[in-house]
Amino acid sequence: MALWILLLALLPACSRFDLSRYKEGDIFISSHGEKTLVVVVDRIMGDTLAGRFYQNDSPIAAPHPFTLIAHGKSAKVSLSSPSKDLRMTLKNIQQEIQCHYRDGKIKESMVLKPLPAPDLASFRSQYIDPIFRTKVTKNVVYARAQGYWVSYPDEDKSFGEIYIKRMSELTSMKEQKLTMDIYEPIDDESDSRPLIVMIHGGAFFNGDKQDEPYIEWCRHYASLGYVAVSVNYRMGFLPHKDAIDKAGYRAVQDVNAAIRYLLHNADKYRIDPDRLFTWGTSAGAITALNVAFMQDKNRPESVTDEGLITKHIPECKETFHVKAVANMWGAVHDTTILANSPNTSIISFHAKEDPIVPYSYGIPFKKMLDFSDKLDITKFLPQFLKRENKSKQTASRLTDPLWDFVISPMYGSACIHDYFKKHGRHSKLFPPKVATHSLHVDDHRNIIPYFYTIQDSVARFFYSELYPHPAILRQDKKDLTSYTLDDHSVAEVHWFVEGGVLLESSTDHAKVLFFSDKKRHTVRASGKYKDGGEFSSTRVIP
Repeated sequence: MALWILLLALLPACSRFDLSRYKEGDIFISSHGEKTLVVVVDRIMGDTLAGRFYQNDSPIAAPHPFTLIAHGKSAKVSLSSPSKDLRMTLKNIQQEIQCHYRDGKIKESMVLKPLPAPDLASFRSQYIDPIFRTKVTKNVVYARAQGYWVSYPDEDKSFGEIYIKRMSELTSMKEQKLTMDIYEPIDDESDSRPLIVMIHGGAFFNGDKQDEPYIEWCRHYASLGYVAVSVNYRMGFLPHKDAIDKAGYRAVQDVNAAIRYLLHNADKYRIDPDRLFTWGTSAGAITALNVAFMQDKNRPESVTDEGLITKHIPECKETFHVKAVANMWGAVHDTTILANSPNTSIISFHAKEDPIVPYSYGIPFKKMLDFSDKLDITKFLPQFLKRENKSKQTASRLTDPLWDFVISPMYGSACIHDYFKKHGRHSKLFPPKVATHSLHVDDHRNIIPYFYTIQDSVARFFYSELYPHPAILRQDKKDLTSYTLDDHSVAEVHWFVEGGVLLESSTDHAKVLFFSDKKRHTVRASGKYKDGGEFSSTRVIP
């Protein structure tokens, strides 16, 4: 019975209770033993106050309407459930209201406290939700090197058409400026931000850092809080194995130099060297994998004359470890290189019936070499191939089969994923059952819905690498009013309750009482990790 009496603590201690100092929506709380009483003011008219009270006898409490009528220093409370009228006297002590009442022969005093206003501070899931505006710095020169070209924007043409168009440029190299576009979040407060290096595809022959998919991905990831960089690298190759190996190796050298340049300027761009990700499509994915796993000892013999992987910008001596690779329909020549970086994770997207890069094991770019008579490049080969043996045996290898001469077999995403699983490493594979190569664009290079599936899936995967034990809100199975925040790297927490009230809270724990007359019941914990990254975790109660 004592809990009902606490309702009268709404009245201030003065010569006459002045209800005008209260307003609709005010909430008061009082504890009595294991019971908690929550009072909500609905309306005030003169000396009459109407409201509801709730008790914590259920995680979702039912409302009990009441009416309070003030008379001088006393008041009358009419309860509808149970049906009862009560009288009492009140006294204000500092910010608390002391209530004196008699229930039969028992005298008691209770205190009703104003519930603090809800914490309106709100944080979103940084690195998951778009939070920031972004800016881009274009064409930052990170190195110079000898090559054929570094940019050939994507066209709505077949690879054969593109190759024939540029074959005349494969006679000599010249110094190339290697550039990147750097996308950054604006107004973020992080001192050091994770870095994503994006590498476009194009068979090591065409493509550009400003092709639409990479602009869109970089902008999106910068809005999440990353520094996202789209890199141009040297491209072009003569149509035989050694030349293709060299083209792929030059890409590795260039992207390696780009990363070392960025880490050398980590303070300028506020980059965390320990949170580095590589991301690539097709040839870019092959490069992203090799940048993460290849060492000088793994170089093919055909590329040794190209120098060490770190040949460019020797003044940037930074070393790095790739935390995770976003591998989009890529492959490696040798899965044993995956042992070189045992703490690197991989998320892969690869069509099971990919006609260009094998899903499992096979010859890459096979379809690219199945040209029609109009685009038959075999007639161009003799003028480019400089080989000692020009016998009939060599000539036959150009056509039967052509690709055995042009390129070596590779291990696709399925083999990479199997290797990781066999060795207990973190890997996730998305294998759509389609007969296509580029899963993010259509045949005319237009972005398609699966582009966003990739975008969001990679965001969640990278987040799991940034925070292996993220701040997750859990409800206590025994005490349904109790919630815990499961993480030890949280520096700041703010709790918010919709459809009820927060009874108590700490950094990792909260007690909540929901109201049954509210349609939506949610509890949210949001704040910052110790590294400055924001988080938000919500539980919706059915």
